[in-house]
Amino acid sequence: MRNKCSNHMKTRNLVENYLKNNVCIEKISEKLSIPIGTRFVKMSVKWYKYCLVARENQKKAIEKHPDLYSKAGKLAQKKHPWLGKKLGKKYGPIQGKLNAERLRGNSDYFSMMAKKLHKISPDHSKNNMKKAHETMKKLGKFNEHQRHAALKCKEKHPNQLKEMSKIAHKKYPLALLALESRRKNSPYEFMGCSFDSNQERIVCKQFIKEGLIHKPLEKINVHFRIGRSHIDFFIQDKLFVEFHPPRKFGRVIESEESYFKERRNLLDNNGFVNYPLIIIYNIKEIDTKIVKIKTIVQSL
Repeated sequence: MRNKCSNHMKTRNLVENYLKNNVCIEKISEKLSIPIGTRFVKMSVKWYKYCLVARENQKKAIEKHPDLYSKAGKLAQKKHPWLGKKLGKKYGPIQGKLNAERLRGNSDYFSMMAKKLHKISPDHSKNNMKKAHETMKKLGKFNEHQRHAALKCKEKHPNQLKEMSKIAHKKYPLALLALESRRKNSPYEFMGCSFDSNQERIVCKQFIKEGLIHKPLEKINVHFRIGRSHIDFFIQDKLFVEFHPPRKFGRVIESEESYFKERRNLLDNNGFVNYPLIIIYNIKEIDTKIVKIKTIVQSL
């Protein structure tokens, strides 16, 4: 049945090409060894010609009433739940092969279709890729597929993976990604947000108690990403707060002054010049710092 459908679609496309090139019906019949027939005789030239006319009428109907076929499809699916799956199983692979042949060497057409789909749904490609990956994982083919894809990419563009890796590391430094990954598994959790230490969690709890933060939200008011770094708290979109006892040992020795200068430069270099910065160096000074933060927030 599948071969029959595939042959039908190929013949229909050949008839279409001949008609576009103004080849007469008799010549088409001779070239393809099919009868001239009538619109009611299946697999004849005139029947294929009628199929093409019907397809063009479909396109016009869809342009005029974009939801027409969608509504009809939903009604049919509701009445016959098996219909979509059966049609997809029957015609999906055939149409997929025809599309692949049509798109081979025609990147402009592919790009145009991709743009149209993206306009309708910005997440179309992302969702399709996600579905494909989930299916491959269920079938146990995902790792092998990724390996073959990487090898093919390397054959066509030897330096592409290397360049992509450089761009990725530039945008998302390994140290930053490692910190975010570790934080996801952190035992110090509060209101759905994870913290690097218990003291940092205590600071957040105090901010909520004092009404400075309504709810901790990752990357919005907690662990706000700036460039290649994070700032611990962004209070009411008005000022930044960092909880950081200075390192007195190890590879990097810090003082309160040096750490403040480093964080201040980070903010200034990323467009936050006019935003105040408060650093809590010791959990014992939290009450004093909260009074200072409240005063600044009220004045802004």
